[in-house]
Amino acid sequence: MTGINELNQADLTGRVALVTGASGSIGAAVGRALADRGAAVAVHGRTEDRLTALVQQIRGSGGTATAHLGDVRDPDHLAELTERVSADLGPIDIAVPLAGGAGAPEPSAEMGAQRWREIVDLDLTSTFLTLRAVLPGMVERGDGRIVTVASSAGRRASQANAAYAAAKAGVVMLTEHLAKEHAGNGIRVNCVAPSIVETATLRHRMPAAQLAAVAGHVPLRRIGQPADIAETVAFLVSDAAGWITGNTIDITGGMTL
Repeated sequence: MTGINELNQADLTGRVALVTGASGSIGAAVGRALADRGAAVAVHGRTEDRLTALVQQIRGSGGTATAHLGDVRDPDHLAELTERVSADLGPIDIAVPLAGGAGAPEPSAEMGAQRWREIVDLDLTSTFLTLRAVLPGMVERGDGRIVTVASSAGRRASQANAAYAAAKAGVVMLTEHLAKEHAGNGIRVNCVAPSIVETATLRHRMPAAQLAAVAGHVPLRRIGQPADIAETVAFLVSDAAGWITGNTIDITGGMTL
């Protein structure tokens, strides 16, 4: 009898992954996790020095990675990005559109239309545009693994601003729609929905004492780490998750209970 270790279903050798939002802590962790499992990874973001450091780290560990700068809200840039990654590494068969940002809580009645559009464009439209760029190739090859990134704020009402909550709820439904639309094409589409994660940005905004206080309200008694999200993403794009599609996994330390 063949065991799961012999099948090595977590191995991503030969796969090419595109990870956007890789300038941030979670995106960088996802890029490293996929590279550690053998994928060639194209990391995309808007902060050059962080991307350069990430690529050096991956290559230093024996992995393959390339860095790409640009705006995921620009359809022309995404088309060029897809072509460049395919030329450099091979056809993209894993996509993790992670670019986004929460913004500060803001009363809905005071939010201007322009601010609403900015948040929705960054957190929802960019996900759609990224996937629109990579899906044709996946359909042509009859294989693809996609993991979108929502938020607990898009799963239930919270203190997040309304535009962010609506955008992340939209990511969940976009995931389900694409999963159903492309199941027959051999493409799996899933979503992760983290709550509070200890990123570099969060540490900058929140003192250690406040972080500890927040952790005390989490059933598992700690704040999420970027690796918690990265390991879940790596599982979902692996063969071990070969019969999972259209699902959103809450990564909250039990905060949704």
